[in-house]
Amino acid sequence: MPASQHTCTSTPIKRRGRTLVPLAGSVALATSALMLINVPAAEAQPTTVELGTAESYAVLAGSKITNTGPSRIGGNVGVSPGVGVEPFITGFPPGELTSGVINDRNSVAAQAKADLSTGYDDAAGRPGATSTGVELGGQTLLAGLYGSGTFGLTGTLTLDAQGNSNAVFIFQAASTLITASDSSVSLINGANPCNVFWQVGSSATLGTGTDFVGTIMARASITATTNADVQGRLLALDGAVTLDSNTITNPGCGTTEPPVTTTPPITTTPPVTTTPPVTTTSPETTTPPVTTTSPETTTPPVTTTSPGDGGGTPPIVIEVPPIPGVPPVITIPPIPGVPNVPNQPNVPNQPNVPNQPNVPNQPNVPNQPNVPNQPNTPDQPITPGGPDQPGTYNPGGQITQIPNGGVDTGDGSTVNRSTATSFAPMWTLLAVLAVGAFSALALTRRRN
Repeated sequence: MPASQHTCTSTPIKRRGRTLVPLAGSVALATSALMLINVPAAEAQPTTVELGTAESYAVLAGSKITNTGPSRIGGNVGVSPGVGVEPFITGFPPGELTSGVINDRNSVAAQAKADLSTGYDDAAGRPGATSTGVELGGQTLLAGLYGSGTFGLTGTLTLDAQGNSNAVFIFQAASTLITASDSSVSLINGANPCNVFWQVGSSATLGTGTDFVGTIMARASITATTNADVQGRLLALDGAVTLDSNTITNPGCGTTEPPVTTTPPITTTPPVTTTPPVTTTSPETTTPPVTTTSPETTTPPVTTTSPGDGGGTPPIVIEVPPIPGVPPVITIPPIPGVPNVPNQPNVPNQPNVPNQPNVPNQPNVPNQPNVPNQPNTPDQPITPGGPDQPGTYNPGGQITQIPNGGVDTGDGSTVNRSTATSFAPMWTLLAVLAVGAFSALALTRRRN
């Protein structure tokens, strides 16, 4: 009995071990199969497409670039070699380059065109594309190479990078790419617009309001209708690129922008220059001394009018003070041979004038004191008489001259005097008369 019990307990254990061996082998085979399946899938992810100098372009065409409306382009714009009649780039403005330059058929555009051709051939020549069918709208695709004769997009295409920013998406269209209005391409999980490429064998057309992502490389032409926006590039090898109020932004792939170093402006404080106050010295004005030149008084020459010149000058009457022993009136005898001049009416006396200084160069004669003038009684006209006889006085004379120097004194007696004695008073009177005449003439001229 004990032996039989041992036998019964050992038999089930052996059976279990035989059952587990085949199960473990099956799990190992399944795991190996899964690993073999996943290896080709990882190796199938494509690498990026190299564009060379064409990477800096937002729009590049082989024939022409035409813009309508206020398009905004972020990146270079170029044409090479150009086909048709100039101009080959039109519509700028109203189109605007927010960055980049325009290269119109120059060597830079030619090089970019050659690099684009190389990139196009690379994308078109990759084998093993996965077919997606014509319609891409509504699909979510992982990184890979996809192909179709024609691509159409209505709605939204989602590209999932699964957290790999280097994931590459390449689409090969043997003919055309056409999007419907308001279609879009959406990137998720780190997908980068720099790694999305659309190789189109003919032409591409983006419908109105399309929000597109990636680089379109078309053999023929590319048309972006009104308000279609592209985060990428529009590159046409042989044909034209036509724009209409679009926004095309080059994502800046392969360009590492250097860090911006802001150098603070150097502020140089200029030396303070103190300008001394300007002192304006007025020019000295020297007033010349005023020399007052007294007007020269020219004493007019004295003109003595002789009694017989007929000039009508009234006779000058000089009042002589009485001399002791001499009668108060002396009548000067007339010069023989000169006829008497009729008496002129007396002129009323003028007010006395102060004595004048002596005239230079004349014999000094003591000034006579002024005597108040007595009013004259106008004389009666005297009838001219005949020539006087020698030794006879004119009527009215008070002294009668007697021949041989005698003088009748009027009382019956006769006084004799020598000839020399009688001439001395005569010359004295003549001198007095001359001085008086001279003074009278001077006074007359000063009044005038």
